[in-house]
Amino acid sequence: MLVKLLEKSLAVEPSGWVAGSGHLLLRASTGLMIFYIHGLHKLESGLAYLQHGTPWKLAEEAAEMRFPAPVASALAATIVQFVCAPLIAMGLLTRLSAVLLTGTLSVAILQNLLTGRDPQLAILYVLVMILVFLGGGKYSLDAWLITRGQRSVLFRTKEAI
Repeated sequence: MLVKLLEKSLAVEPSGWVAGSGHLLLRASTGLMIFYIHGLHKLESGLAYLQHGTPWKLAEEAAEMRFPAPVASALAATIVQFVCAPLIAMGLLTRLSAVLLTGTLSVAILQNLLTGRDPQLAILYVLVMILVFLGGGKYSLDAWLITRGQRSVLFRTKEAI
C-alpha cells in the first residue's frame, strides 16, 4: 500500500489539474512580479524623465552599455516588461511574450554582470520564461481561446451539414 501511494505521488500527468495549476501559479506569479517590481517601476521612472527631466537610471545604464539611442532602448525594455509580463500572467500571447521578455531579461543579466551586481533574479526570470515558452498551459487564455475556436468550428461544421 505504501509503495502504491509513493508511485501515485511521483506520477505526473502533464494534462492533469496538478500540473496545470502549478504551471498557472508559476506563470502568474512570475508575470505579476516582473510587472509590478520591474515594469511599473521603470515606467514611472521613464515618465518622470520624459515629463520633468528627472534622471532615469535605466537610460543611464543603457548609455553606459553603449546602446544606440539609450532612452529609446530603455523605453523599449520598459514597455516589454510592462506589457508582456501581465500577458504572461494571464496566459495570453504567452510564447511571444516569453520570447520578448527573455531577450529583455538577458540584457538585464549582461548589464548586472558588467556592473558587478548579482544577476541571480534575472537568471531565474529567464529560466521561468524558457518554461513558459512551452505555452500558457491548461489554465490560460491561450488555451481557452483555442478551445473556444475549436468549438465554434465544430458548431459551424454541424450547421453546414
